[in-house]
Amino acid sequence: MVMNSPGSEGSGGSSGVLAQLRASNPDITGAALVTADGFAVEADTGPEIDEESLAALAADLLARASRSSEEFGNGRLDELYARGDEGYLIVVRAGADQVLACLASSNATVGLLLRDVRHAAAQLA
Repeated sequence: MVMNSPGSEGSGGSSGVLAQLRASNPDITGAALVTADGFAVEADTGPEIDEESLAALAADLLARASRSSEEFGNGRLDELYARGDEGYLIVVRAGADQVLACLASSNATVGLLLRDVRHAAAQLA
């Protein structure tokens, strides 16, 4: 089940981790736990974010980047960080078959953002 309303989830399970992630870092505008094949398991996003697109694109990006990393001898990629004019996209493996995708505003402190997302991914793994 995919949750649309930020902060409405309880404290248990993946939805609780996503809500806690967004609550702990106000620069995070959306978070989704995604299967390796691109389906959203849970999401905590605003209404302006299409969760299905975020899920599909995040899984595809990590898979393609991981193939490139392996091709050049760097092994399997565990996380992907992208910065655009309006914000950040962070995709981190959360176990063997899932990834955590997070969107953040351009005002985010990158070190804190990465710390918070990595911690959440570890909790979800």
